[in-house]
Amino acid sequence: MRAMKRLPIGISDFKKLIENDYIFADTTRLIADVYREAADIILLTRPRRFGKTLNMSMLSYFFDNRLQTAHLYEGFDVSRDAEMMDVVNTFPVIFLSFKDVKDRNWNTAEMKLKNLFSKLYNNFYETLMPVLKPGIEKKTYMDIINKVANNADYQDALKNLTEYLYRAYDKPVILLIDEYDVPIQSGWSCGYYEEVIDFMRGLLSGALKDNSYLFKGVLTGIYRVAKESIFSGLNNLSVFTLMEKDYATYFGFTETEVEELLETYSVHSNGRADIKTWYNGYNFGDHIIYNPWSILNYLRFHELKPYWINTSSNDLIKETIDKNLKEDETFRVSIEEMIAGEKVEKRIDDASALREMEYDPDAIWTLFLFSGYLKAENPHKARGSEDIVHDCSIPNTEVTRFYKKTVINWLQRAGRNIIYDLADPLVKGEGRRFGEKLKRFVMETLSYYDINSEPENTYHMILLGIFAHLSGGYWIKSNRESGEDRYDICLKAKDRENYSAVIEIKASADKVQEGMEQIEEKEYLRELESEGYEKILKLSLGVNGKRMEVLAL
Repeated sequence: MRAMKRLPIGISDFKKLIENDYIFADTTRLIADVYREAADIILLTRPRRFGKTLNMSMLSYFFDNRLQTAHLYEGFDVSRDAEMMDVVNTFPVIFLSFKDVKDRNWNTAEMKLKNLFSKLYNNFYETLMPVLKPGIEKKTYMDIINKVANNADYQDALKNLTEYLYRAYDKPVILLIDEYDVPIQSGWSCGYYEEVIDFMRGLLSGALKDNSYLFKGVLTGIYRVAKESIFSGLNNLSVFTLMEKDYATYFGFTETEVEELLETYSVHSNGRADIKTWYNGYNFGDHIIYNPWSILNYLRFHELKPYWINTSSNDLIKETIDKNLKEDETFRVSIEEMIAGEKVEKRIDDASALREMEYDPDAIWTLFLFSGYLKAENPHKARGSEDIVHDCSIPNTEVTRFYKKTVINWLQRAGRNIIYDLADPLVKGEGRRFGEKLKRFVMETLSYYDINSEPENTYHMILLGIFAHLSGGYWIKSNRESGEDRYDICLKAKDRENYSAVIEIKASADKVQEGMEQIEEKEYLRELESEGYEKILKLSLGVNGKRMEVLAL
């Protein structure tokens, strides 16, 4: 790794990253691997924010014959490859990203596609005008720039552009398509799936199938949308998902790269184990890979928290979990077991389609795996079957917390009346009755949390979910300093005539008395009492999986 001064959080332009002295994990060997790849068309699938766009930008700057960028690669691996340095900036390059082509309806998404091709064609206007044939070719070219071309012309836009560039330079084209599946995923979620599939099928099959003007095509995305006929008939296509060994270390950080980063940024050795627990766990082609977005944000903010999960674009995952928690008991049990830190056997089909989730339960786990919400390892035959299954688990603490939060949100919606009723005794100052109702609720309803790991955090999240609907009449505070330490949860009534409560959670049912003593000794009530509150409940919860003891005073 080449250490530089700045952390490249959100930087996906390779030239900007290098010229402005950002940290860069050397992935330039990818350039040689792509160039020498036997297949003409390469599809690389990885989760979001794992460096796909940066790598595509790196490829574009290296090959583009309109640029002079050899200096950007000095000192990196590719600069020691004489054959590659002989072809730097020698190919016409089309670089197209679909990452922003998403919307709630097809009309707007289609307009974004037209805008994208208008900019692309305009970018080559001066180069290509002299080689375009008078009449229809020039008219169609201008129609695309002016966004008035017909649908068939847009579907032929990439194929035609490769031909025009070949004419201009007498050299085959390198076509780079980033995040090809974003419009497809958006169409699936928002109800215009058929329209977008038809468009993308025509566009990509036209540009990639038997195209003699193409030297190499490289596509990236999260999913392999193979069974939708998008890549129908492409005999020259090689697909490298996160399950393949080839290209495995070019997306995300390897353990060696993370160790170098932590050393560079003086992260003490006693904190590194926690960082690994929070952000590693991904298994790409038998390599342990860390989430780069979360690692970089940790180095920036020095706090262990869910950085990657809290970014956008996980709506499809949430929708899938919500739907199947309600409808599929087997799914609920699998989620429960994984939250508990266990592994579940699942069949992974890397060629499954989004629409198959409606009738094939295994397609859900493939979606989770490719999206970065699952780790799959140890492929083996299922007992009593010839099917190959994988041991699947949640990759790390960050993703585990996402599952817990999503399930809690579902519980709030699914059992809102139960939850309203559950919090009612606490509001009335009836701490013991609240404790009994809470214990009964956990035993009868909350099977998802029969776990041994992180019991304090788990029940902390459960209680915050239960209390969320009280926000109109209460300030709900979590892990705030009061007295000599930090309490777990405080319900502070906006009307002092109502009861407030301070709650301490201990990771053992046998420590419930210890929790109450901690409330007293650490003076957790000091903040409330100093503001004149008199109606204050003290609650200590001791938890072991589903076993719970509650002490209320």
